[in-house]
Amino acid sequence: MANGLDGLFSSTLKGLHEMIDVNTVIGSPIETSGGITIIPVTKVSFGFGMGGFNREEEIENQSLLGGSGGGVSVVPVGFLIIENGSVRMLNVDSSTPIEKIIDTLPELVKSAASFFTKNKD
Repeated sequence: MANGLDGLFSSTLKGLHEMIDVNTVIGSPIETSGGITIIPVTKVSFGFGMGGFNREEEIENQSLLGGSGGGVSVVPVGFLIIENGSVRMLNVDSSTPIEKIIDTLPELVKSAASFFTKNKD
């Protein structure tokens, strides 16, 4: 009775599919009154397992013995900030100082450029 195992597998995947969609990873945009758009970004991990076997003799009108289970982990990563035509990523938690430097580098360059431009004038 391969149909029983197929049904078990299908129902497990269907349950996981209902928990996860693209809006879980890239959230719906939030627009502020100041014209800034904020888009939440998350990291999604999932796993599942199943097992079972078909018995040759039926027990209580069932020959399939099995089970399945799964789990989902959703972790916030940061926010995409769209402001005045530019996009930047605001990380929720950077794990290393190097990542923090790389994240702030564009703003540092912009600040340094404006500082030197002011001094030239």
